[in-house]
Amino acid sequence: MSSKPTGSMMGRRNSGTENIDKLTTEDMLAAILKDDREITNAIATCLPTVTRLVDRAVATFSRGGRVVIVGAGASGRAAMQVACEFAPDTHHGLIGLIAGGPEAMLQELEAAAGDYDRGINDLQAIHFNQNDMLLGLSVSGKTPWVWGALRYARSLDAPVAVITQDAGSEVAQLADIVIAPDTGPEVVVGFANPKARLAQRQILTMLSTGLAIRTGRVYGNLRVDINASSTRWAERQIAIVMEATHCSRAQAKETLGSCNHDCRTAILMLLTGLDVWNARDVLAENSEHLRISLEEAKRRSVQKAS
Repeated sequence: MSSKPTGSMMGRRNSGTENIDKLTTEDMLAAILKDDREITNAIATCLPTVTRLVDRAVATFSRGGRVVIVGAGASGRAAMQVACEFAPDTHHGLIGLIAGGPEAMLQELEAAAGDYDRGINDLQAIHFNQNDMLLGLSVSGKTPWVWGALRYARSLDAPVAVITQDAGSEVAQLADIVIAPDTGPEVVVGFANPKARLAQRQILTMLSTGLAIRTGRVYGNLRVDINASSTRWAERQIAIVMEATHCSRAQAKETLGSCNHDCRTAILMLLTGLDVWNARDVLAENSEHLRISLEEAKRRSVQKAS
């Protein structure tokens, strides 16, 4: 067997960093930083497709479906992390699955990643259905567990999207939406794919942030769905209400106390003069979307005045 690097590996070598092991530490880090700038440019090229992903995910949420993100290894851990960090409550439809389950969060489980049937079984276990949406993560596009999950979702006619480095891979052929940012060769070849994974993580952040905004968890650029689960978060609530309504700290604290420390209700009360019961009713009628609830409250106020 030849000991020479394969043609594909040679093709992935970064000509700009071939002598990186000879550089000073500062120059080495500068080269890495310069190369990482390609990530943002690669994602910008994919922006129309990322837009389709976010809009489809919002549509899935609006009909009561779930967005399930699946991956193996580092991709699976990214899926779990973005789902866990999406919202302070558990009443949302963003779910992460990793090949091998919770144990795989701590160590690589190659056998699980290579199990096609388990990808199917893991979706069946959460009762995945045609109202849900599947987002598969696979940098190489060659993960059997992800293939199984994607094929199962397609068999149900559920929408399927993938984030991968290879637009011609197996996973890409199984998806309705393919996001394949060309981040170029890695700084160092042969171990991991940090640039591809950073691009994947940035796209996931765009998805989760976009979902939060479109589902009313954000007002302006303020996160208004946080809970007062600790003193620190209670203080964060007070600061957000003050910023959103330009009220005093005392007013924010008193109003939050009167509405069971619900941030959106407090803001709606202070901006419209509604009492807690009417504010809660308007929010409930508008799926807890604060911006829409404010517009509705103002519309009712104008009608009442006329």
